[in-house]
Amino acid sequence: MNDTQRATELRKMQRLATGLLVGVTILFVITSALLGQAPWLGFVRAFAEAAMIGAIADWFAVTALFRHPLGIPIPHTAIIPAKKERIAVAFGGFVERNFLDPEKIAERLRRQDVAGRLARSMRQPARANQVADFIAEALGGLLRVVNDEDVGQLMARGLSDQLVAVQATPMIGKLLGAATGDQRHREILVQVVAVATEWIEANQMIIRQRIAGELPRWLPSIVDQKIYEKLLDAARRTLAELYDNPEHPLYGQFTAAMDNWIDNLQHDPQVRARGEAIKAEILAQPVLREVASAVWSDLKTALMAQSTEVDSPLRRSIADGLTRLGDALEREAEWREKVDVWAEGLARFVVTRYGHAVGDFITHTVNGWDAVDTSRKIEVQFGRDLQFIRINGTVVGGLAGLVIYAVSHLF
Repeated sequence: MNDTQRATELRKMQRLATGLLVGVTILFVITSALLGQAPWLGFVRAFAEAAMIGAIADWFAVTALFRHPLGIPIPHTAIIPAKKERIAVAFGGFVERNFLDPEKIAERLRRQDVAGRLARSMRQPARANQVADFIAEALGGLLRVVNDEDVGQLMARGLSDQLVAVQATPMIGKLLGAATGDQRHREILVQVVAVATEWIEANQMIIRQRIAGELPRWLPSIVDQKIYEKLLDAARRTLAELYDNPEHPLYGQFTAAMDNWIDNLQHDPQVRARGEAIKAEILAQPVLREVASAVWSDLKTALMAQSTEVDSPLRRSIADGLTRLGDALEREAEWREKVDVWAEGLARFVVTRYGHAVGDFITHTVNGWDAVDTSRKIEVQFGRDLQFIRINGTVVGGLAGLVIYAVSHLF
């Protein structure tokens, strides 16, 4: 029932209670006029008189809660508007003490079988799809309101902080050590020479131009071609020798150089300092921020597109994950017990941490209401039931007056 409906019901009950007051008042007037003709009407008159007094008294009591009766500023009336701040504090404390008690909430959760209900719910395809739709739409809404520039800067700053905290050269040394483990130096050297040979073959013009630029101008132009052919032939020949001769001297030289380089990367202070300086120069470049912004932009675009599609891979993945979660919980009693413990622990943490904040929020909210508005809100919520006080006061007052009248005549 909304506030409009409650206000309508309140007015109906007010009219009924007031109608009873008017009715017993008319009855009192009639019986007073006819009392001389029919003495037995004294009993009716006593009932009407007491009912009228009871109705007026209870009307005054109920009205005094919310406003001054008849607009007269009688002391101790308009109690709710006058005591709004105390009511706000009391209401906030009441909710906090009685509804946000960690032990009561934990006990209620233990009786609810949270994990079992979750498992049975998630195993239903319709419910899993419904939750997946909600998650996808919530994700899309979140993505629409976030500031792309702020997120890009945050990602770049987080990545930069992580890279700054990592020692670059020791890490590179460990990676190279792992790559060259199990005596893989020979394979690495063969691959390096093969790549170099392919590069020489693919970049003939660039190499020849560089060679020609270094030669004296008086030499014939054919010289750079010959030098290039000698260079390419030497690379091919070296590659062939490495394939054919497992004991080639280059293997030993390359192994010693690699091992020495790996050791320097991990233990030489000068090499490590130089590596950190290079890392700092790289991190200072704007390219890191540009990369982070581009990654975020691509990720956001993809997620936004899938969050709006009815049958997107994102929604299917979420629904499938929820269904598998339900199956796992249904099969594993141990996992159900863990989920129940997690739910109870989370509820205890949230209530303990934020229960007082909820009470304060209620107090501040009520304090922020206008005094008259507060009185009106409370009257709309509870005024209909309070009208029964007026009705009961009319009936009970009349019966009490009738009893008193009868007893007085009896004795």
